[in-house]
Amino acid sequence: MSSQDEGDQDGFPEVQASPPPSPFLSAILAAFQPATYDDEEEAWRCHVNQMLSETDGSCAVYTFHVFSRLFQNIQRKFDTLTNDSVSFLGESLQRIGTKFKSSLEVMMMCSECPTVFVDAETLVSCGLLETLKFSVLELQEHLDTYNSKREAAEQWLNNCKRTFGAGDGIQRPNTDAQELELCRRLYKLHFQLLLLFQAYCKLISQVDTIKKEAEVINMSEELARLETCLKEAKLISDNYIEEIDIPEAYQANTETAIHCLIETLRSREFLSAIAQVKTFRSIWPNDIFGNVEDDPIQTLLHIYFRHQTLGQTGSFAVVGSNQDMSEACLKLMELNLEIRESLRIVQSYQVLAKAPSLGNMVSTGF
Repeated sequence: MSSQDEGDQDGFPEVQASPPPSPFLSAILAAFQPATYDDEEEAWRCHVNQMLSETDGSCAVYTFHVFSRLFQNIQRKFDTLTNDSVSFLGESLQRIGTKFKSSLEVMMMCSECPTVFVDAETLVSCGLLETLKFSVLELQEHLDTYNSKREAAEQWLNNCKRTFGAGDGIQRPNTDAQELELCRRLYKLHFQLLLLFQAYCKLISQVDTIKKEAEVINMSEELARLETCLKEAKLISDNYIEEIDIPEAYQANTETAIHCLIETLRSREFLSAIAQVKTFRSIWPNDIFGNVEDDPIQTLLHIYFRHQTLGQTGSFAVVGSNQDMSEACLKLMELNLEIRESLRIVQSYQVLAKAPSLGNMVSTGF
């Protein structure tokens, strides 16, 4: 047992004894592995189209994983655009810029969207497939609007940089009006991302009602404990490369590789499990073990859940905190209201400053 496992004996329960390598499990995992796309948004749109036309839920169960990857990509671009915009603002708007950065910090803390694990039959039998389809359409509407707001903010920022220059310390003419418009567009972008985030929270809450069904086995705590152990191991693996020796027999095909991972988890060798996933990705790229950009923890949770529920239906798990998401939504809402009020005040100052009789009495600072 590796050192990071000490003290966890009462946490994560032992994995069930592994069955012999089975092409049945490999086929199930392959069925739940979405097609590989170069762009996360393209992957999401293709997923939505497939999901809306299905009746068995086999595509719908992967909604949460696909959206989570998309949301992380959105956050990275959102981070860059917000910081670039704030750095362009002059001194008179730096207070609003600080609020934008506070909003950004809260949003970046929500990088790990809760993920739902459920089998297709349970989703259909609980009557949630159509509900999920409607919620996904709602998400798509928010996403389309978000992209429109993002393009508007990017276009205005790029125009300002081309017209007035972008370097620090450059002496620029008075750009108060242009900067205020940039703030307005950035505010609309932040608000729209909040709406998209809230829509996903709503989707999670709707699916979370499955656990109230008497015949459903709730594996949320079990997977949450496994996730905690794997996160601790990943922190260690990020700091050094562990040399692992995987027997050639386990590298023969994906079935034996899955068996190897399950046995490693069963032995609580979490550091080795993460290293094995990375090795298997190099052998079978973009296969059931994911690609190099995928979180190995999510891959292991997915394989573990499918292994534990092999041959049965009625299992369900939510990994990630709904409470954390709710608190983040409230904080983002407060910050958005503060930004809105600050913009109103600055705009009123600028209107007054344009009046000839009052121009020498008004400052644009606040």
